[in-house]
Amino acid sequence: MKRFLLGGIRYIVKAPAPETINNLVGIEKILIIRPNFRLGNALISTPVIDAFRERFPSARIDYLATDKTLPLLQQRPIDHFYSLSRAAILRPWQCVTLLRRLRSQRYDLAVQVSGGSMSGFIVTRLIGARYSMGSGKGHQRWYNIEAEGKSSHAYDAIVNLTRPLGVACRNRPLLQLTEQERYQAMTKIQQLFSLHSDHSSDTDFIAIFVGGHQNKRWPLAFWLMLIDAMEACKIRYVVFLGPEEFRLLAPIEQRLMSSRYGSLCPPLPIRHFAAVLGRARLLVTPDSGPMHLAAALDIATISLVRQKKSLAFVPREAYDTILWRPENSAVIDAIRANLDGQNATAPVQSASATNQPTQWVRTPPSATHLHSSC
Repeated sequence: MKRFLLGGIRYIVKAPAPETINNLVGIEKILIIRPNFRLGNALISTPVIDAFRERFPSARIDYLATDKTLPLLQQRPIDHFYSLSRAAILRPWQCVTLLRRLRSQRYDLAVQVSGGSMSGFIVTRLIGARYSMGSGKGHQRWYNIEAEGKSSHAYDAIVNLTRPLGVACRNRPLLQLTEQERYQAMTKIQQLFSLHSDHSSDTDFIAIFVGGHQNKRWPLAFWLMLIDAMEACKIRYVVFLGPEEFRLLAPIEQRLMSSRYGSLCPPLPIRHFAAVLGRARLLVTPDSGPMHLAAALDIATISLVRQKKSLAFVPREAYDTILWRPENSAVIDAIRANLDGQNATAPVQSASATNQPTQWVRTPPSATHLHSSC
């Protein structure tokens, strides 16, 4: 259906004429388009904002997001936000009203962030902007300015998209927190550890996110064993659950009732959650939105990967770790290596005979000791 609809649009609307950034004149209004409901996808697009702000410092830059992802874009240099809700998708007349509002702004440049977004492509072509920009796809031209070059990683795709601008672009997501949000996060963490009198004055901790989308998830038994291992190693940690993991709440809560080093954080608004996560030394997570949140906050990650396609999304800084279908012992080894400041650059487990990716452990900067023994 997606291919059929896109093919119909391309047949009805003729291909735009090729242009270059330097040939564009009168760029006073820009609309960046990323109406996606996945937190990770929204975060990946954030470096685009700064690149366009640097290239067009006096232009009005607006952003089309969704009501779910809009909070992640606060504090960014955007003049006006437009929001698409799931309710609007079920009520087509609301989408038509939104398109009319966008057309009335008479944008000079519409930027489609993701080449695979059908809704983004439709908006880009129907709002009547003088010029359009996006990633090329196939042999037919889709935009006036098309980014060239294929990307093996989602973060590189954003860098490629902005390359025609001739400005530097951050190669990972970006999230800005306010001082008030940081203070609230510190207060929340102190509350979480107040149950453990031995550690109430020390808020260093490892964040563990139990979540993920569909087959990116890990079974309950894996997380319960990891919790037991963290207790045995005397490592302070906080467990976070995603909105799709409420069925795991009761057994994890029960396992943590006798915990001396771990706490369970209740669901928080997304920015409050991000601020709490920003205080962590390290995040252990599947391929998920919080994984990209950590990358946006420059927090070291241990990414637990089950599918090869996830390798195109996991953070890949020198202090990040990628584990391919690990046992619990490999996760604990990676945590200890990070906290001990070991400069491990060799794989902790060889690739299997099935040619699966190799597990690599890398060490974060300025790691501090959060455990005493194991």
